Amino acid sequence: MASHAECRPLGVFECELCALTAPYSYVGQKPPNTQSMVLLEESYVMKDPFTSHKDRFVVLGSRCSLCSRLVCVGPVDSPCAPSHQDGDL
Repeated sequence: MASHAECRPLGVFECELCALTAPYSYVGQKPPNTQSMVLLEESYVMKDPFTSHKDRFVVLGSRCSLCSRLVCVGPVDSPCAPSHQDGDL
């Protein structure tokens, strides 16, 4: 059984592009209770609400490497990407 501290969210993730909000329980590259999982970027993570397995998690999003905005994981690239690709930093 999970402790209350383990289930308690650290805060609320909010995407700066689409306004998606979700409670997160970890920020970093190595989510708790994972054996060999290392994320490539510092990410906002929540425990998977659809399973009781402690090692399952959902990546909500991270900071955009181009504009530093907090963005969710989604099928669409950040709208700032085309301007950065054109050299308009």
